[in-house]
Amino acid sequence: MHNPAVAGRKLVMVALGAIALVWSVVAYGLLTAVPPAAQSGLDTGAAMPAISWLPLLTAGLFSCLVLFGLQTLRRSLRLAGEQIELHRKIIHHASEAVLVIDADQRILAVNPAFEQVSGYTTAEIIGQSSELLCSERNGPDFYQKLWSGLRDTGQWEGEIWGRSKSGELFPRLLRLNAVCEGDVPTHYVAVFSDISAQKAQEARIEYLAHHDPLTGLPNRVALGNYFERALSAARDNGSQLAVLIIDLDNFKMVNDSLGHHAGDRLLCEVARRLLQVAGEFDQVIRLGGDEFVLLLENVPNTDVVLTNVQALMKAVSETCEIDGHPLHTSLSIGISLFPGDGDTPEALMRNADTAMYYAKANGRNKYQFFAAPMNAAANKRLHLESELWEALANNELLLHYQPQLDLPSGRIVGVEALVRWQHPKLGMIPPADFIPVAEDSGLILPLGHWVLLTACRQAKAWLDAGIDMGEIAVNISAYQFRQPEFAQSVRAVLAESGLPAERLELEITESTIMHSADSSVTTLEELKAMGVKLAVDDFGTGYSSLSYLRRFPIDRLKIDRSFVADMESDADAASLVASIIALGGSLGLRLVAEGVENSAQVSSLREMACERVQGFHFCRPMPAEGVVDMLNSLRPGIAPD
Repeated sequence: MHNPAVAGRKLVMVALGAIALVWSVVAYGLLTAVPPAAQSGLDTGAAMPAISWLPLLTAGLFSCLVLFGLQTLRRSLRLAGEQIELHRKIIHHASEAVLVIDADQRILAVNPAFEQVSGYTTAEIIGQSSELLCSERNGPDFYQKLWSGLRDTGQWEGEIWGRSKSGELFPRLLRLNAVCEGDVPTHYVAVFSDISAQKAQEARIEYLAHHDPLTGLPNRVALGNYFERALSAARDNGSQLAVLIIDLDNFKMVNDSLGHHAGDRLLCEVARRLLQVAGEFDQVIRLGGDEFVLLLENVPNTDVVLTNVQALMKAVSETCEIDGHPLHTSLSIGISLFPGDGDTPEALMRNADTAMYYAKANGRNKYQFFAAPMNAAANKRLHLESELWEALANNELLLHYQPQLDLPSGRIVGVEALVRWQHPKLGMIPPADFIPVAEDSGLILPLGHWVLLTACRQAKAWLDAGIDMGEIAVNISAYQFRQPEFAQSVRAVLAESGLPAERLELEITESTIMHSADSSVTTLEELKAMGVKLAVDDFGTGYSSLSYLRRFPIDRLKIDRSFVADMESDADAASLVASIIALGGSLGLRLVAEGVENSAQVSSLREMACERVQGFHFCRPMPAEGVVDMLNSLRPGIAPD
């Protein structure tokens, strides 16, 4: 390889040597120019005339200077060569790609890092146009600005998309510097690095910032962008936009009974089904927890919204098997419409949320369009939730008791404990108003524990006073029953109150037991082993089968009040009640008919051989003192009609 530094150094050394030789010849000529007579007539001990020594001295001095300069120049050239070699090695071993191009954008030199990044060898790329490495992803305007800036300032730095030999595009961080002679650029030096990994990391961070990592759906952060786009399109088109807030019913029970892993899998399956119904034109977002949002664009009328809502509810209601457990879930959906229910994301979300809670409060597995009066109801609900926490702390809650009577004898054979709220300003608040609030706010656990402990203490007080009320029945919420430590908490309450376990009957709804039958059996067996009696509440409203009833260690079935109420007017309801009583008898289970309100119902139940009844026909729920008075007033052997 030709090295200009070495060639230049040799040339200078030859030139300097020639100059020294010339001066030596000149000096010799001057010395020999002295006449011979002058030379012979001189005394060897006398001084030579000055003129004869001057050329010799001058030549010698100059020769010394030339030799000294030659050595210095040789040393400088050696150092310069070493610097050039060092720079070459630095560029060769640099981790960043380096290439040199001329004023016509022809590639003159590259380093190994460039070969590795681009896929081109030095032989393949030398002499090629630098446009070979460019990508159309940046566009002509981008390159025009790049070269314009480079000409103006002599440098440019930024991110750019490059193209490798294979045609693959990759992002790179590029630094360009011009090399000039005077003010005219003659060459350009480009240094760049592949930032694909960095860009991938940035994209991952961007994705996580705008997507739910569990379901892969856009999250609350992304919702703002979707809302802006959807509202803008609705305004431009003069169309409606529907906002659906979707909440899974009883999702907490899945987490509590089967664990968070099962809950996560259920959320993923629900998300998949929502996406399947929504299709590619409507956006599904996960707000968090068990809440989702669906934006329906270009809605011509509410019938289209209803069609979508019903499809969503049907898709999600289909049985989902998680870890071998068949799960049934449902949706509560609140709906707001642009522009009628608001013209901002905040207003539309707030009103859809209000409608969703309204749907949930009305029995779950329902949908509800927003209406203006709901705002007042929502505010009342929030206020009620706040006051309910205070009520529990301030002893504003109390228990009333409704007796259960043995139909043949008329004796009180049990009482059901029912919670009431004596509000200092609003008076008596019925359970239907505050129990759903307690369930949604998480207060149901401390409230349920208070009811159970207070009821057991009252039952023990009656026993200690020699008053036999039979078993005391306490309703257990689904959320309570699904707690892993529920059986242990019941054991602790019995120990604290001193009530014998056989005096306590726990009422659990059919749907709660059937929600996760296997885990329900385990909990029920733990309770049964303590001696606690177990009753299935609202029997007939769920989906249990005879085989499941045989699996559960239950003692009693409570016939739902809706069937009892319809017995007189609906032959099917009367037949159903008779069938439940017969089924209970065949399984050795005792029966209680609740919601008995008139003598005709009493007569029908007596004919069906129902042994125990409960309802307003006999008495309303009352304080503990009232139950004692009623017990004393009843005459054994005469059942009230």
